Amino acid sequence: MDGSYGAQTKEAMEAFEAAYGRPVNGVASLKDLVILNKLQDPDGSTKHFDFSEFDQNWSSSCSSSANAYAGTFSGGMSRPNRVKRNVKRLMWRLEAVRRKGGSKPIGINSGFRSVSYNTCIGGARASQHLYGIAADNRMAGVSNRTQRSIAKKSQIHGIGCYSSMSHNHFDLRIENRDLTGGHFWWWPKKDSRGRELADDGLPCWGEKVRKTASAGAGVTVAPTTTSSVLHDVRLGVEGAGSLVPSLAEIELFESAGELDDLNGLD
Repeated sequence: MDGSYGAQTKEAMEAFEAAYGRPVNGVASLKDLVILNKLQDPDGSTKHFDFSEFDQNWSSSCSSSANAYAGTFSGGMSRPNRVKRNVKRLMWRLEAVRRKGGSKPIGINSGFRSVSYNTCIGGARASQHLYGIAADNRMAGVSNRTQRSIAKKSQIHGIGCYSSMSHNHFDLRIENRDLTGGHFWWWPKKDSRGRELADDGLPCWGEKVRKTASAGAGVTVAPTTTSSVLHDVRLGVEGAGSLVPSLAEIELFESAGELDDLNGLD
């Protein structure tokens, strides 16, 4: 990004080569560049993500003025063209997470939000979503915790989890030129038991384990998580909140949109 093929670029190239089964030498060969080129679509998006996945959602609970920005990158805290560039950077990081996670699909539930839309759904006042540099997401066939672990090795600066919501929040806040006060790493803290914690101090969704009641005489159900037996309140579909979501669940998650009231989170 600084125009110099230095030590960090070489290290990134080696990681790329390893992920794609290429000889690992840190040299950007023609074959390496062919793979990279195939990961970019003609419109500037990436192979597995579209700009439409990151533009503002529409909500029946919001006013017409807030919904006027649905399907666009306008009305936020950055100019639309910069929002689009931010989204593009985020796509490439998500491509890396996707590949390292076994090339499993990633569903995007929330990307860019205009100021009026973010206010309507109760998003955080300084949300990275206002700049198009954040995405709420889940990965098919991969648990939230595993996906967060992959993201930590993929230059994702902001990694958020929630005690009551079934997704991860990823952002590139250190690269946000319009919110310089947010240039810091933000990852979940851990408690004494090694559980990752949400900002409210409670275990991230899926981290709290309990034993279920007996299934019958002499039969005990294996330990599970409280979250795995709950309904996803946004989708109203039993099983939509599985700890390791199926592709069908990811598609439902992606189409559901944000909660009507985020209570200042995210």
